[in-house]
Amino acid sequence: MKKFLIGLGVVLVALFSVISCERIDAGCEGIKVSLYGDDRGVGDVNLVTGWVWYNPWTKQIFEYPTYVQTIDYEAFTVNAKDGPLFTIDPNVNIKVADGKAPQVFKKYRKGLDEVIKGPVLKYIKDACRIEINKFTTDEIVSNRERVENAIEKRLVDNLEKEGFVLDQFNSGLSYPQSIIEAIDAKT
Repeated sequence: MKKFLIGLGVVLVALFSVISCERIDAGCEGIKVSLYGDDRGVGDVNLVTGWVWYNPWTKQIFEYPTYVQTIDYEAFTVNAKDGPLFTIDPNVNIKVADGKAPQVFKKYRKGLDEVIKGPVLKYIKDACRIEINKFTTDEIVSNRERVENAIEKRLVDNLEKEGFVLDQFNSGLSYPQSIIEAIDAKT
């Protein structure tokens, strides 16, 4: 009976060791979050790397990649100052700024994929909408580089405040069919 109890204890310790350990991959930041407390874990967020030992009943581990990711969003439309709809098909290279994963987690309380598909996309849409609304159709067609630069500058500033680094941005701006036909007719 004594050998059985010792064997059972060893098996339980080994099992608990396996479920209470996680490895944070290279190029990622791990976030250890307390699941209890007065502030429900928001104040007790620690940045961790490598092998992490934790109590799965009181802590949770989130892994945020800190390498550049390419995200291709679905197209959407925005109005120019004088009304025509332009299509934006954005593509971004983005990463969480080094050491900022806890800040991003504290604000959104979600995994990185959800943050990129939700709040980051909202920042992209807002930057495109706000900047394109400043230009008329003629200005957009004749000064496309200026429009693209204005969108990217607004996006860089907004995402930097949120703990992200925008590595590259391509708006995928395309003109309405009527403008394409007018340009073709003019040339």
